[in-house]
Amino acid sequence: MIRPRQLAPLLLLAVLAPPAQAADIVLAPAANTSAITAYGGHVVLSRLDPATNRWALVRWHDGVVDALPVTQRSVPFDADAGSDATGNPVVVYSRCATEPPAVSGLAPSPEWQLARGCDVYAYPLTGTGAQEHKLTTASSASQSETTPSMWRGGVAFARHADGGATPKLLYVPAGSSKLRRLGGGAIQTCASMCGPGSVRRSVDQLDIGPSRAAYVWRMTGGNVYGVGAIWNLYAASLKGGQPTPLDSGVISGACGFSLPSSASARSNPIRYLDAGAECDTTETNFTRADAVTGLHGAAPTPGGLAAGAAYDGDTVYWLRVAGNPSEVPVPGAASCTFAAARCELVASSLPAFADQPLRHQGSPSDDDIVRSGVGYPWDRGPLGTTLLRPPARVPCAPSLQAAYVYTSARWSAKRTVRTLRRDAGGRVRQIGSLQTRSRPMGVNAITKLLRCGDSIRVTYIVKKGSLTGRMSFSVARSPEPKA
Repeated sequence: MIRPRQLAPLLLLAVLAPPAQAADIVLAPAANTSAITAYGGHVVLSRLDPATNRWALVRWHDGVVDALPVTQRSVPFDADAGSDATGNPVVVYSRCATEPPAVSGLAPSPEWQLARGCDVYAYPLTGTGAQEHKLTTASSASQSETTPSMWRGGVAFARHADGGATPKLLYVPAGSSKLRRLGGGAIQTCASMCGPGSVRRSVDQLDIGPSRAAYVWRMTGGNVYGVGAIWNLYAASLKGGQPTPLDSGVISGACGFSLPSSASARSNPIRYLDAGAECDTTETNFTRADAVTGLHGAAPTPGGLAAGAAYDGDTVYWLRVAGNPSEVPVPGAASCTFAAARCELVASSLPAFADQPLRHQGSPSDDDIVRSGVGYPWDRGPLGTTLLRPPARVPCAPSLQAAYVYTSARWSAKRTVRTLRRDAGGRVRQIGSLQTRSRPMGVNAITKLLRCGDSIRVTYIVKKGSLTGRMSFSVARSPEPKA
């Protein structure tokens, strides 16, 4: 344990009530801070202690910054402020026997998949005699749990086997010990340069609210685009089921980047921070994405770039880069450790979001549609083929975008496969072109279900010489949810 006096002196700031017209207020200097999170007016950050070169957990509340009596660590905390079973503010985080590598560049958090021996802990943010305690329902002896989030006593977290390539996203409702599997994320294919340990997935950030989880899913190595790491933002129901893709990020190998982070699932639309640059000039936006319709809205961060954000009711607490942004990798977890950043903690009113053009959301990678867990197995087909069987039901959300249905076939000798779709009204048309070569991993052709409630029948027609075989599958898109 550490005492608050072990940290370098912190400014204890009394903040006057702002004028009624004020849109954003500087609350405190925020040099060497990262990983901002907030609930109920309690803003929790990781802060690099110059005396130890380790990260401490600090809290801003009612104009005062204090250090929480939590042992420092070598990387910013994966902390999330939320509510316990009685609605009181609490912060949850992991503790690891072996920490992930130090953060650098644009990555918004450490790569938690590389941590070892991690369990979940909680610290109450109100009351007297508060003590850190381990959450036994979210911790295991043989695997690692990281990036926890709590809402009304229910806790979600990522769990991975030490050395494993893919985490599970799990949820334990308040008062229960039964684990519930939440939606995961895409899994990239691996055609070449795929040695052990070089291809993996990670949950970098996670937040839950009354009904949903929002999380950033990192994919490293394999067939990802750009420089070798991408980030996908998803929303998932706390009841389980397939996740809804909301946004994605990639660092180009030539010029520019895009990166979603700091998502909040406390209401719908999901709110998050979006950063990007077409080439040299970085921009950051407070952003929202409706997990049902897919509509997006955005508002520029006022007065500078944002290195992190936390949404708390109608207030956005964020780390503003007040210095020279050209010398700072934004929105990286280490952005505010650069002297040129001159970061400050700011409170802003929730902005007016400008609607953005509707666009299909997809992962910037070549994905293994079967291993990605969206309901596509390979089935034995006629005449020695193996056919990609679509799920019987695909999600409605996002309802204003088309839902894709994927088809493909593979075989070991000469064949051809034609794929047809029959709509509910009886119309028949071909999906893609005639498949004349086997697809061991990839998708051959895609068709769309334009509206929620639509249904089709997919039929594969296989020919081998003079022989013909058929196999059909019914696919329906879920109805639009009731208001």
